[in-house]
Formats: sequence, C-alpha cells, structure tokens
Amino acid sequence: MSPWELRLIIALIGIIILVLIYYFHTKSSRPGEIDINKDELFHIDPDLGLEPVKPDNKQTGVDHNEAVAPKKIVTLFLHAKDGLQFDWHQIKDAANKAGLEYGDDHLFYRYRRLGSDKKVLFLVANMLKPGVFDVDMRTSGLVFIMTLPGEMDALDLWDTLFPVAKRMEELLGGTLTDENHSTFSRQRIASMREEMRLFEAGTEAKA
Repeated sequence: MSPWELRLIIALIGIIILVLIYYFHTKSSRPGEIDINKDELFHIDPDLGLEPVKPDNKQTGVDHNEAVAPKKIVTLFLHAKDGLQFDWHQIKDAANKAGLEYGDDHLFYRYRRLGSDKKVLFLVANMLKPGVFDVDMRTSGLVFIMTLPGEMDALDLWDTLFPVAKRMEELLGGTLTDENHSTFSRQRIASMREEMRLFEAGTEAKA
C-alpha cells in the first residue's frame, strides 16, 4: 500500500465520520447504539493535501474511471467506558500484545510479512482529532480501518482484523462497535462475514 493510498484511506474515513456525526446529531439513540460527541471525533485537516495521484491514461493505457475506482472501507470503533479515557501507555501496551506496530506517522499498523517485505493489512487511528497517537495523550476511543481489496481475501482480512479489535477491547476494557456504532451481536458478526464473501465474489466476477 503506497503512502498516497494510506492518506486517501484516512481522508475517506474522515468523510465517513462526518456523515456519522450528522446522522447521530439529527436523530435520537436506539437500543444497542452509543452516543457520539461530535466535538471529540477525529477529523481531516484540510491542509494535509490528500488528493490522490491520478494516473495518466495515455501512459498507462488504463481507463481513468477504472484506475480510481472506490474501495470498500471497513471501520470498527473501540470506545472507552463512560467517563473514562485510554491513555498512551495503555494503548501502546495493548497494541503490542495484539500484534500491532507503531508507525512513524503515529498510527498503529498490522502487517503481513513475507520475508523482509511487509504489507499493510489495516491500521488503527485515534478517534479524537487529529487522529494520531502521541506520548501523554488520552482518548475516548480508537478506530480500526481496513480497505478492500487488500493484501488478502476480504474474509481473511476480516478474520485478521476482528480478533485483533476484540483483543484490544479485552485489554483496554472498552466497547467495540461497527461503523454505525452498534455493538456486535452474533448476527452482526455473521452479516459482516457475509459482506466480506459477497465483496470477494463481486471482485472475482469483475476480474
């Protein structure tokens, strides 16, 4: 995954979170959902310059629309318990135990290693703006971000992401939710796995 792809992923997540802010701000909470404080949420700094590099059709011979086709983004949120926050030391310790690595950009990553080469499978950002982790910081939550297609089949990626997120939930004592901020039931886990299968089937059909 190239640097501009990672930056595009974070930009898209910012858009998703802004939509969620509007959604939860304009309607009352339903059972199984968690209230979101819109002032705390991670946002995208407009000065980051997140526009992706667009390939030259004449040089690549690839249709432009196909080359920049949107990807499916899977997001999970880990919320601290009401009135509490996760601190840097808790997060770093839990991340290490869960097999995550801290990057130079102050985000946590899960890699797939092939010899000396490593590929990003998913990343973990701070739910609070500006989305990064630093010493002495505290936060009310984390966001797990995975894009499809990725370095593995969709279902394999999900089966890598979800156990790590659950392990972090266990270690930090938080509450794990889906992109709609609803807690995970057995039915929701099954539906997510089915979404992964359908995405993979659709990808293979278009190949």
